[in-house]
Amino acid sequence: MDNQNGIRTLIVEDSIPTRRMLRARLETLGCTIVGEAENPTQGLKLFRELGPQIITLDLIMPQVDELNTEGLFKIIREEKPETSVIVISSSSKALTAMNYISQGAIAYLEKPFVNFDQLRDKLDFLYPQMSSQRGNRASASSGAAR
Repeated sequence: MDNQNGIRTLIVEDSIPTRRMLRARLETLGCTIVGEAENPTQGLKLFRELGPQIITLDLIMPQVDELNTEGLFKIIREEKPETSVIVISSSSKALTAMNYISQGAIAYLEKPFVNFDQLRDKLDFLYPQMSSQRGNRASASSGAAR
């Protein structure tokens, strides 16, 4: 069951195993996954329909209908600049990371994922209610175990 009080999050990622892993990790951080897209065109449609607060955006995905991930990123920044975008790539090019960060991405994660602690800290700063929600779930879990 989704935690409907969590931060509304959209995952845009073509790899099913990576989407599953992102969903599991983000939910433990206090996100509610409102949708998943496997290409930029689906991502744009869901972005406009669902109005997520956070979007994870894989940089290397198949282009569909003339829209690539860079184009999707630009549309998100133009239409709803307050949306937090987490850029994900298997490439460790520092220039690419700096380019997206300078254009408003809140984080740049490299695959394979190793350190979600930095992302958790960034999200806790931007969305303080996330850390309190995790604390409330932990309290409820320990209370239920008694």
